[in-house]
Amino acid sequence: MKHSFEKVGDHWEPKAEPGPSDAQAARDAADGSPRHRPTAGGVDANASKRHLYELAQRLEVPGRSSMTKAELVEAIGAANDRATARARR
Repeated sequence: MKHSFEKVGDHWEPKAEPGPSDAQAARDAADGSPRHRPTAGGVDANASKRHLYELAQRLEVPGRSSMTKAELVEAIGAANDRATARARR
């Protein structure tokens, strides 16, 4: 699923281009055996910084303009978790 979709808030949206979302997904696809290692939690960590920034804008992530790409991935993941928790209430 993470090869074709990315998590945005409390739902999944189609990615502009299919492919692994993070290094973990790429390794799993290469050897065919999923491992229990940290992932980006549905965030497309391989997306451009611009795309990640735009998602952060949509999710109203504070401080996004000064974040690195890795920080944006982490902040979007946290925002997604919060949105999912709210939707489950």
